[in-house]
Amino acid sequence: MRNDIFALVDQTPQLQQLLRTCPLHIINEFEVEQFAVGDFQFLQGNKYDNTYIVAAGKVKIYLMSAGGKAVALDIYEQGAFVGEQEALLDKPYSASVVNLTPVTVLKISNDLFKVWLKEDQHFSQELIYNLSMQIFTLTNRTERYSLHSALDQAISYLIWATQRNQVMTRANLLDEIDTSSRNLNRILKQLRDLNVITIRKSQIVVTDLPQLITILRNEG
Repeated sequence: MRNDIFALVDQTPQLQQLLRTCPLHIINEFEVEQFAVGDFQFLQGNKYDNTYIVAAGKVKIYLMSAGGKAVALDIYEQGAFVGEQEALLDKPYSASVVNLTPVTVLKISNDLFKVWLKEDQHFSQELIYNLSMQIFTLTNRTERYSLHSALDQAISYLIWATQRNQVMTRANLLDEIDTSSRNLNRILKQLRDLNVITIRKSQIVVTDLPQLITILRNEG
């Protein structure tokens, strides 16, 4: 098992950065675990005994809206922690977690996680940075969900994803905004009728980014 951990760290620059000053007695307690899609799952309001580091794959962090829809807060990838805030606070999970792809994770007990944080100053600084980035991301998303309509949310995401050359589909757009599938269809039809997007099979393509930005400004 120890060889599995060291081999995984050697292949993963993000893990090397996180673990490079980790005390050996802590590293020896890590376990490597793998999960099929949907099997790495934690529910909001429940308490769990372990903290995880994502070594490979994608994990969705989400809340359930008043309408019963799962609203994505973030997508975690390689190097992200799961459960670290709850471990430090000894609180139930503040959001739910599920893996979108097969994932490989490093698992450590919450108690040893807190020992690691106490003994490793480099890791403490890395964790502060990670938590700060989570707060920054969550603040931006909270503003979008609480202050803007579903149309504003959809346009904002389409602009953001286009500027980063990310593939957009109806499914991942539905994950990003707090609305029903039926209302999203209406929004996409409206934008298509305005000639700012096209839909090719399942992929959404922005065809007029400047005009889409103008629409968002006018909506605001």
